[in-house]
Amino acid sequence: MRVLCIQLPEQDATGEAARDNVPLAGSRLMAFAESRGALRRDDWALLDEDTADSGGDAAIAAAILGASPELVVFTLFSHNIERSLWIAKRLRALMPATHFVAGGPEVVQGMPVFKAHAFDALIEGEWEEPFIGLLADLSARSLKPRYTAGAPLDLETVPDPYLSGTLAVSPDKPVFIESSRGSLVNPVFLGRRPAGLRYFPRDFAPRVLRLASEGGVDEARFVDPQLDAKPDFKSFVKALAAANESGVGLSGHIDPAAVDDELVGLLADAAFMAVSADLGSVNPKALEAVGLRLDREGLERGARLLWAQGIIVQPDVYLGLPHDSYETTIETFDFLGMAGMGQDTELQPMPVAPGSMLREDSASYGVKEFLERPPYWVVETEWMDEDDLLDAMADFEESFDVAWGTPVTPCFSAERGGFVAFADLRSAAGLDALLVSPERLASSVTLFLDADDTERAARVVRAARDLRKENPYTLWQIVLHSNAGIPGTGLVDKLSDAFSMPEHYFELSRIFSLDMQPDFQVRTFFATSSEALALAAMRDRKDLETVFAIGDAMPGARLVEALPFMAFDRETAPFELLYDLMSAYRVYPELLLEAPRSLFSMKS
Repeated sequence: MRVLCIQLPEQDATGEAARDNVPLAGSRLMAFAESRGALRRDDWALLDEDTADSGGDAAIAAAILGASPELVVFTLFSHNIERSLWIAKRLRALMPATHFVAGGPEVVQGMPVFKAHAFDALIEGEWEEPFIGLLADLSARSLKPRYTAGAPLDLETVPDPYLSGTLAVSPDKPVFIESSRGSLVNPVFLGRRPAGLRYFPRDFAPRVLRLASEGGVDEARFVDPQLDAKPDFKSFVKALAAANESGVGLSGHIDPAAVDDELVGLLADAAFMAVSADLGSVNPKALEAVGLRLDREGLERGARLLWAQGIIVQPDVYLGLPHDSYETTIETFDFLGMAGMGQDTELQPMPVAPGSMLREDSASYGVKEFLERPPYWVVETEWMDEDDLLDAMADFEESFDVAWGTPVTPCFSAERGGFVAFADLRSAAGLDALLVSPERLASSVTLFLDADDTERAARVVRAARDLRKENPYTLWQIVLHSNAGIPGTGLVDKLSDAFSMPEHYFELSRIFSLDMQPDFQVRTFFATSSEALALAAMRDRKDLETVFAIGDAMPGARLVEALPFMAFDRETAPFELLYDLMSAYRVYPELLLEAPRSLFSMKS
């Protein structure tokens, strides 16, 4: 039997999110099936990493079609479910002999995935054991539409994907280590976990870490909800330290209030670089309502011990918890500021996750409105409306001088993962190449246009429908270049509207961003070498991001202080200019863009 496993990444314009797309669940599923004799190593494969991480929708569909599998297995998360559904629906019509199945956190009874008619079978909960039954039913041609886990799986019988060879260690990606399942803390806004804690064999994590250390990996993350709940945790950390010969940077979920001097020293010896911690809010009533608790003094004390060893503390804070108002949210920010943890805080609106107690009865928790589509964030509660949430986000950014979301940037490199990431559309051939080979497009594409050539821009608007037909979930960055004038709002609006997909996950996940530009999945930029035009655009055109193409010298102080994107050519720029540029943007390195200097001087 030929099985193909697919896990799509979270999309972003830089491609950085793809680094975290580690198919741990699918690889463990295959390792388990092998251990039960249900599959052989030659019976299955993971979708090619470059295609999964960088390819557009058409590229992924073409790769699946070309593999001719009998069974396609999708792992569904909130960030990839909509895109996975589209691909599965499209291919089911083209591959009638292939079966499509899915599992993962998004497969919860009552969710739209059960009504989408995209998959032949769905697996709920822990999917290792049900998958064995699915394979048997498939061989007998009696596939059921729904499979569910029975008794909690004995994790001592489940092989590790890295150790079994179903998942390779890569220096380009972090290693993900799952050493336990379940949790003693289960907030009502998260999907329900199996009761209690179960553990994989104790030696798995150190052995995986040794593999990572030997394989040149620079980061390993424990995905356990409560890593420090492990029995004899100090002894476990000692084993990690012994295995981590190259100092792979570790991170995991550890309660700072529970650490002492000895444990912190051991964590440092094991090369822990960061710990995440539940904070939620400092409002006791809010915490009680969602099933969290906070030891404020213990958190501060533990954080100081961890900081002394160079370990970052990253508190998880949620906006819109029950009984949390704008005022109590500011109290949380004040606490973070006084404790020195504000800049490292992971902030997000409270999710109403599939399968959670909150989702089953949101009204009883005071939730008036939430996003029905991923990321499922709360929009309004009895204590905070949408404006309150936006004001709180603004206060967070201002208080800690941080940006809640990373900026969307254009890409001037021709390819990413072997797929087209940049297209110069100043000639007809550039657009024709995209239309003829949609399967060559990356999942994020920058389009470069001459802002003064309105006729060609109009053709791009007309072609947008055909471009989006094969790649509906692509992220688009549209760069309009001119040294003669700022492109009109009509042109910008037409281009943006033509490529826009308002229900895109990337768009919805930035719903609380304070950015003035209305679109994120489609981002429009004005690129120029004129300082006067750049200053005018930054002052007058909030619907555009400004990219200044730097020449042989730094622009004037007024423009530098306004912080436009700076496009520079590392190969041709003088060293003194590079030094000045890096110094001026040392706090905002994400605004520096590498691009060939000739790109901004050539005319089509």
